[in-house]
Amino acid sequence: MRKKYLAFLLAGCMSLSFSTAAWGAEEPEDPAQTETSLDTAGETEGNPLQTDAELGTDIYGYQIEYAGNLIQLPMTYDDFTAMGWTLSKNDSPDTMISTGSYGMATFNNGEVSAYADMINFGINEAPLSDCLVGGIKLDLAWGDIDLSSLTVKLPGGIVMGTSNIEDIKAAYGEPSDTYEGDLYTKMTYQQDSYQRAELYVYKEENTLLQVDLRNFKEPEDFDKGSVSTEVPDIVSNYKAPTALGGDFMEPDVEFMGSLYRLPAPVSAFLDNGWVMKDVAEDAFLEGGGLEFIEMMKENQTARFSVYNLTENATSIENCFVTELSFGSYDPEILELKLSENITLGADKNELLTKASERGYLYDDKDNYLTIYPDKDSKLDHYVEFWFNEDESTTQAASITIHHELTETP
Repeated sequence: MRKKYLAFLLAGCMSLSFSTAAWGAEEPEDPAQTETSLDTAGETEGNPLQTDAELGTDIYGYQIEYAGNLIQLPMTYDDFTAMGWTLSKNDSPDTMISTGSYGMATFNNGEVSAYADMINFGINEAPLSDCLVGGIKLDLAWGDIDLSSLTVKLPGGIVMGTSNIEDIKAAYGEPSDTYEGDLYTKMTYQQDSYQRAELYVYKEENTLLQVDLRNFKEPEDFDKGSVSTEVPDIVSNYKAPTALGGDFMEPDVEFMGSLYRLPAPVSAFLDNGWVMKDVAEDAFLEGGGLEFIEMMKENQTARFSVYNLTENATSIENCFVTELSFGSYDPEILELKLSENITLGADKNELLTKASERGYLYDDKDNYLTIYPDKDSKLDHYVEFWFNEDESTTQAASITIHHELTETP
């Protein structure tokens, strides 16, 4: 692995009003997904709220003019709040956002509220106030907003509260998608994933009253942050087992003659004689990142998936191996042994008996037997056995053990 960090991965969205909520699901509302133009608006000397640039004609410029101020997505939190937008009382500028993630926060400007997608393009966890405004949703259809005293413009001469479907099509052409709801017609102009505009024309008023822009393209000059040289506590606190245990579902394993407790840091493998191949000395993974590497020991090369289990960027040796496999097609020296001395050739009926006696769940289909503690841990903690029907349907021909972190570091 020669690259220094992985490509940016969008991990999902949450409402930032709840700092303990999990990332991974879109907000319940219908978010418009868009990406950013890198043509930023210039600032007039002495007044950061006024801009020299004017709205163009391209909806994919991801611009919107609100009360005379040009919003250019993505933009910094400071530039956005300098335009008079204030974070709601239910949100906090100190809420931490994981790398490769975004969250929705509410901002107020007079009587108008807006939802903003705050996105972290960096390699470390960052507070909301250090993230970029990558999307904005303005809904003027509700409340007692006086549209005659508030001007909100989009490129091509489109004005909220005035323009209709015909005006929008004349400015931007036929939309990528049209949805006919009971109250409105939603016109979507999509350039790419997370790069789109959604325009809502309400039927009763026959005018544009809701706009949702999103532009999740990382600016070329964005500072992604630096990598700490400190060893994370989760790595320092790792302890390898001294012996295998009495239950094959335990995370303790013996791999190529050495004992590990999964997830195990790459450094534990290095301490046992493994050497990373084609990994740059300064290689790292961003917080929560995944990479595939090869390591070699005693003339044998194995491929590993390694995860950064911390929120901040760290070197590869501080990342973790969560899964190990061994099959009859591998060299014997790579032997994998589970607790209870379970290895290749394990009897399927005995495994099923052990699983049933201990209350474990299992799936048995297509020559694969997967055993896991309960339905909630099916993807995080399991042992899988493959049976080669050409040789034996009862003796395991391969073993895979997978254990993720059970507690947040």
